[in-house]
Amino acid sequence: MNEQKYSKWTVEGDKKTRWICGCFQTADNYFKFCDAHNETLKKAIQAQIDELDMTLVVEEN
Repeated sequence: MNEQKYSKWTVEGDKKTRWICGCFQTADNYFKFCDAHNETLKKAIQAQIDELDMTLVVEEN
């Protein structure tokens, strides 16, 4: 795979892996999910973030 310099660090950069459903992972390790899996995987990721307590509450003054 030839890496394109302009696509590095973008959500839809050079594809590293692609699944038959349309989900894929880019060369710079971003994941893009297809319409069929987007909502389910979004919920799974949010649940893991909550369980691992990976967020801080930001209060705007």
